[in-house]
Amino acid sequence: MSYTKQSDGTYQVRVRYTDSLGKRHEKKKKGIKSLTAAKKWERDTLNKIDNGEFDKFSSNMTLNSAFNTWLETYSQKVLPSTYRKAENFINVHILTPKWFDQIRVDKITSVMLQSYINDLSTLNVNYRKNLYPFKQVMSTLVSLEVIQKNPFDKVTFPKAKPAPVFMDRVDYYKKDQLKLFLDTAERLYSDKKYHVYALFRLLAFSGMRKGEALALEWKDINFDGCTIDINKALSVDKNGNTILSTPKTKAGNRIVKIDKITINILKHYQAIQARSILKSGLKAKGFVFTNNDLQSYMKIQKPRKWCETITKKADLPRIKIHGFRHTYATLSAQAGMNIKQLQYQLGHDDVQTTLAIYTAVTEEMKETTADIFTSLVNF
Repeated sequence: MSYTKQSDGTYQVRVRYTDSLGKRHEKKKKGIKSLTAAKKWERDTLNKIDNGEFDKFSSNMTLNSAFNTWLETYSQKVLPSTYRKAENFINVHILTPKWFDQIRVDKITSVMLQSYINDLSTLNVNYRKNLYPFKQVMSTLVSLEVIQKNPFDKVTFPKAKPAPVFMDRVDYYKKDQLKLFLDTAERLYSDKKYHVYALFRLLAFSGMRKGEALALEWKDINFDGCTIDINKALSVDKNGNTILSTPKTKAGNRIVKIDKITINILKHYQAIQARSILKSGLKAKGFVFTNNDLQSYMKIQKPRKWCETITKKADLPRIKIHGFRHTYATLSAQAGMNIKQLQYQLGHDDVQTTLAIYTAVTEEMKETTADIFTSLVNF
């Protein structure tokens, strides 16, 4: 390896190495503005050589192969559910016969990419967010000098098509709607499936994610202190299997406060479950929400059908399971909960996520804005 200072004051760095097959290679970089930056480029290049990254990527490889290699690393950094979403978007929207299936990475141009993006923007509401894997792969290829320029650098991103408006679906329930939902759930399931009512009550009154609630064990619940220790979550792996994993974010590991009514509902459900296990001659596994066998975690897809049944019987607009988390956050904000308290309860790493997603002003809050100000200044 060598550093060469050019006449214009910049540096050129040259790194030579031998691959696993004994073939010699050379990597060089011109126009580096400082010696410090040149040394950093050298270190980064040597690390990539040691990690075998130059052996994995080549200019004659297809985008399919590049994605496969990138996904191997990506799968180790994110939750299985996040990985599956990325993989699905790649297969359904990028590696298609119309666009980039089996195309060599060095043949992808900005013009081609612009046509693709223009088309995608008319089909996918969140296309810019979903293009993250594609942009990361192309950036990696530039970093490894497999391609000279990133075609994404010269494209523009048109406005995405409007999000669909569902007249029969809402993002969260108002107070009276939530009460009607839970009253209906209790009426439908309190006799033979009390766990259904207990689950929806917990989701609506804690702000927990569905995967966090379904992963609970009885030892995580402090009945006397009215708290729940959230330290794990259920998710779905890339093969569609339900697995136990860590919470979605670092802040997801938390102890949330629960109201006494919800705690008593969980206590009543625990007694019902204990009797069922004893009657079946089984040994308790300690799981709060189980499948019919009483021995395994509840399938993560199960609550959706119950939710649809309850909303239909109550004549309520449809709502996603995640909508109960949204409901908790919105009603908490209306009740005046401090934003930092809400951030902790929800397990958000960044307070901006809490502000942006969960504390949108509802129509009821807009209508009372003037009254709030007047009551404050009082003159």
